[in-house]
Amino acid sequence: MPKKYAIVTLLIIFPLIVGLGCRFTNGQDPTATPSEEPLVIVEMTDEPTVVPTLMIETQAVQEVEPTPEPTKVPDGLVALENSHWIQDDSTVFVGYLFENPASDILYENVEFTIRLLGRDGNLIDSGHVFLPWFFPNETRGVVYTFWLADESVAVDSVAVDWTFEGKLSPEEFANPFTSDNVVYWDNDGFPIVTGRVVNQSGTTYREIRVDMVGYDSSGVIVGGGSTYIDFIHLNDYMGFHGYVDVFGDVTRVEVFPTLTISSLVVDKTDFYSEISVLDFYFYEDDFGYMMGGMVVQNETDAVLRNSMVYVTFYDADGNIATVGSIFVDMILPGETLGISPWISIVPEETSGRDLDILFLPGETDPGYELSSNPFRVNSATVTGDFNNYVRVNFTNTYSKQVSELDVYVLVYNAAGEIIGGGSAWTDGPTPPGGTSETDVWIGYGVGQSIDSIQAWVVPSYWTEFE
Repeated sequence: MPKKYAIVTLLIIFPLIVGLGCRFTNGQDPTATPSEEPLVIVEMTDEPTVVPTLMIETQAVQEVEPTPEPTKVPDGLVALENSHWIQDDSTVFVGYLFENPASDILYENVEFTIRLLGRDGNLIDSGHVFLPWFFPNETRGVVYTFWLADESVAVDSVAVDWTFEGKLSPEEFANPFTSDNVVYWDNDGFPIVTGRVVNQSGTTYREIRVDMVGYDSSGVIVGGGSTYIDFIHLNDYMGFHGYVDVFGDVTRVEVFPTLTISSLVVDKTDFYSEISVLDFYFYEDDFGYMMGGMVVQNETDAVLRNSMVYVTFYDADGNIATVGSIFVDMILPGETLGISPWISIVPEETSGRDLDILFLPGETDPGYELSSNPFRVNSATVTGDFNNYVRVNFTNTYSKQVSELDVYVLVYNAAGEIIGGGSAWTDGPTPPGGTSETDVWIGYGVGQSIDSIQAWVVPSYWTEFE
């Protein structure tokens, strides 16, 4: 099924965008026998390796073609030579590349332990990185940043140890992800990497980790970081945005997307019929933040639980400028909801112009206690010292007392455009026929004026009826 796009130019409101959806169980869970291979320790220091040169006097002799020896593939993962670590006062950055040179071995549950050592070999600090799978013929970059409590402590060397639980035959199970359109943004000293992760498989995944490794002009690792993508639809891509720690001039960035121990597999393929967008508006404010929101509707006759919304913003060159997302506990059948996703900052060197909106509707719950919304909003009033809160007053018209509820707010300018919003929850029960109110923090652009407010009070995952 082709991707359903919602590409628009900012400041223009389109009437309807159909969303996408679903949910995921562990990709593959083969039973593995723990390996008895020895622990591999790779020492990385700043000391250069000196290779002696052997001088041989040439003689006029008949050349004999040597018999080539068979190529031996190392048993286990191999640390590549450009692995590197840097100490900058109390910050220690470790970036390393490991390769699985085998074409027929998939390592399961690989754990890296990174140890900072002093001059006497004493342990200063340690950290761990876990990968559920290390695929055949794959190179992976993994980075880790330490913040030492005492900046006077000098790190002399770094040791990277790795273990694994088992070896599997790869068969048809391979890393489904690749990356492209990767851009490094200096962002006025707060570096950001953006790009796309492409899902080449026929399965939709949730919780994908993206490791980013930056190199200088000589190929030395001088920075990196990690970020996460909430979901990627089958045979599709998703934009990402992540901050990186940098300790030199970055000229190239490699991106390594992968499944994690918390990754899930979505078991549905119809992502276009369950949620729609009725209204949306986004814009960039004076501080480089994308602001705005949208009104969505549950197009089914059942409750939708645990849905996700993901917005990708593009610059004029088609590069990913930033991304935003929001998790929605519950949307009642046929009901609308106003949401304002949390959006990462746009890099200084670019701006967000066009966007697409994708949905991952959650599981349906046709047996839920409520089939329509019984919570009537009485008023929504701007409050707070900086007009940055909305006080929402509502009545519970249901026959039972309800515990905490979610409260969503969108604010509009005089032109009817959504300029911001926010969400919160009530902190106590509301009896049948009773009235409650709560204050919701709202984000909207500096210089914008609120002309009208719309609020929604809805049940959440935690709501109980008594």
